[in-house]
Amino acid sequence: MSRIQNSLLINYDYIYIISNNIANALTMGYKSSKPVFFDIFSNSLYSKHNIGYGVGMSNIVQDFHNGMLLQTDRDLDLAISQAGFFRMMDSQGHIYYTRNGQFIIDNNHNIINRQGLYLTGYNHQLNTKDYKSYNSNANNIEKINFSKNIKLDQKSTSEIKLKAILNSYTHAISEADPHKNNSSNLENYITIYKTNGEEEKLNISFKKLENNKWAIHLKSQNNNSDNDSNEKGIDTSFEIKFNSNGELISDSNVTIKSPNSDYNNININLTDTVEKSDVDNSFEELSQNGNLIGNLQILDISPNGEMIGTYSNQQKKVIGHILLSNFINPEGLQAESGNLWSATEISGREQINIPGNNGLGVISERTLEMSNVDVNKELINLVIAQRNYQSNIQSFKTEDKLINALINLR
Repeated sequence: MSRIQNSLLINYDYIYIISNNIANALTMGYKSSKPVFFDIFSNSLYSKHNIGYGVGMSNIVQDFHNGMLLQTDRDLDLAISQAGFFRMMDSQGHIYYTRNGQFIIDNNHNIINRQGLYLTGYNHQLNTKDYKSYNSNANNIEKINFSKNIKLDQKSTSEIKLKAILNSYTHAISEADPHKNNSSNLENYITIYKTNGEEEKLNISFKKLENNKWAIHLKSQNNNSDNDSNEKGIDTSFEIKFNSNGELISDSNVTIKSPNSDYNNININLTDTVEKSDVDNSFEELSQNGNLIGNLQILDISPNGEMIGTYSNQQKKVIGHILLSNFINPEGLQAESGNLWSATEISGREQINIPGNNGLGVISERTLEMSNVDVNKELINLVIAQRNYQSNIQSFKTEDKLINALINLR
């Protein structure tokens, strides 16, 4: 009787596990569970043979293979392509792990899941340029909060990066005063930002003086020589030289002195400017480092976990970094409610890194990982478990009849 009773209880648990899998077939990031059965034998002092004593359940393991990916239209719907877990923290600092990437932003600008747990990582751009060599220290990881990055402060221009490709066969412009003449071989303008927050267009022109020698003229478009000297904008020139190979031999960084308090000193970075024989004169890059005040409008997540903010002033800035965790034995994790797991001794030590590093998957934004439950397979398992349960009930009835028959023998 006891072995049949034990088998009934085990089959009941099996049916419960299958039913739980089916119930979570639409739960994002859910991992299906299955029991590990073992047979039980009893030892007898009076027999050389072990007698079967039924079945036991040694463990319930979870299948961590990836579910299918579902495209969504929410910026903070995130999925991990391969191995790894999002690292979550509760208000007491306890750490949990999940594959469900349905995140929202709370009133304090934290990124949280539906249970209110905080997504963790860094609230700044990582200094390393080589993410492959990155090693994380769990003590430095914090809940992601971008309240300090809701606004981007105004920044006046202090550097202009200028990459020009100049044709060495360009005809020189021979003038008495080449620095102030309006003629040029190449011209463009860039918007710069003054210390008072105003923007201004700055004309930049190249004029060839002689072989391998050019003049660069910078002038504010609203500059007027009749203005009071304190109100004048930028109006300055300098020369650059190239060697016979077209390489810049003059200083690659030239500082333009501020004409008044409305401007910073501006560094002109010419590092990549070259002279060639088979090209048209052109600007390959013309950029500067200033900006107006901006409000955060869009938050994008890159595959390696960078959180990139786009502001109303069209500036972009890395404002944080999502990190992922993994374990040597994920099946050793302890399942928690809310589609979460916690670490155990069996799972091994937590390994934290940048998405895409050290065997971790990358992050896909506007995507969710679906449950990996195979409903058809679970329905078949449910039928088998129900039949086993019914068979054990029938065995119970048969054994009950035999016992009653023995009791009635006189």
